[in-house]
Amino acid sequence: MKATGIIVEYNPFHNGHLLHLQEARKQTDADVVIAVMSGSFLQRGEPALLPKWGRAQMAVDAGVDLVVELPFDYATQQAAIFAHGAIEILGSLGVSSVFFGSENGDAKVFSSIAKLVTEESVSFKASIRRFLDDKANSYATAWNNAIRELAPDLTLDLAQPNNILGFHYALAIAEQGKNINIATMSRKSAGYHDQSPAHHSIASATAIRHILLANDWKTAQQYLPDTTFAILQKYRETHSFVTWNDFWPLLRYQLISAPTDQLATIRGVSEGIENRLQQAAIHAATFDDFLAKTTTKRYSTSRIKRTALQILFQQRAHDTASQNYIRLLGMSANGQQYLSQIKKEISLPIVSTASKANPHLIQNDIRAGKLYSLAPSLGDQVLRDFHTTPYRKKP
Repeated sequence: MKATGIIVEYNPFHNGHLLHLQEARKQTDADVVIAVMSGSFLQRGEPALLPKWGRAQMAVDAGVDLVVELPFDYATQQAAIFAHGAIEILGSLGVSSVFFGSENGDAKVFSSIAKLVTEESVSFKASIRRFLDDKANSYATAWNNAIRELAPDLTLDLAQPNNILGFHYALAIAEQGKNINIATMSRKSAGYHDQSPAHHSIASATAIRHILLANDWKTAQQYLPDTTFAILQKYRETHSFVTWNDFWPLLRYQLISAPTDQLATIRGVSEGIENRLQQAAIHAATFDDFLAKTTTKRYSTSRIKRTALQILFQQRAHDTASQNYIRLLGMSANGQQYLSQIKKEISLPIVSTASKANPHLIQNDIRAGKLYSLAPSLGDQVLRDFHTTPYRKKP
């Protein structure tokens, strides 16, 4: 069975994701589509709208064959670390290709630049450091400038969010020496940050979240597969959607009460940003207000949110990441057959039920699940992550 991999968050799964899934299967001629999905918290430092179990079910019900979790130590980091963890998992699961959406749409450009960066690693890293020395440059800007300097004839705009991730997928494949092809489709509408729908049936996840948080179910329905819509409605019968506002009092308490030198030991806190964060916490009434007071050209909103999450999680800069592993969240009968077929060849540990796993291996993801359950409406979820088994769709 031929497998292709996709790297996703499904926050929530929508019609654009369905198109991406269908194209992944079609363009790579895959028998099996494997999704590596972020868990309770996402790459841009946000809590997921609803728990990962519901999002995994959305994916499987829509046609994904196997959904596995990207561990917290990778899922909540900048693009290079995020991509490294996801590609390692997909490589272990034996995919022959990785498929992603991008603003560029040309897989050869991603592969060519990744090859150049790998071959010229020393000089490329020196270029990034040089651009980062200019305090006006963000991390993404430094990467973009360094790539333009390295490959002036190859056009890849790393100011675009999906290009950034796609490039890092290609780079992780090259650096890890994986025999994985890459394929991409152009994103022609509904960019990641778009807050307004761009098409009669496709809108960005950001726009859809705004619609759902406004309880405008009639509008939301046109952008969601029926299976997703049903799962969301059932979830909202008993729980509220989760946002950063649910955690703002906890974050604000930590920022105001912690000694500044203690904050400086948290992962992602550097260059004296702890002082800026503390002052903003004192004066900000809401999390959005906090973001407005702390975001600059140098410190993007995503970086501030990721740093805030590490503070909330109390993740120290010197803490070493746990070994990567494969946490099964959901599967179709086809996915289960594929997993049985390759199980002996998988190099990473597999976890189907956390209660039976090595505690050290999964400790940060269990902590993340408990932290996530502190959202006011999720009090009944605190141990769910520990006992829940993968969702299995019947044939």
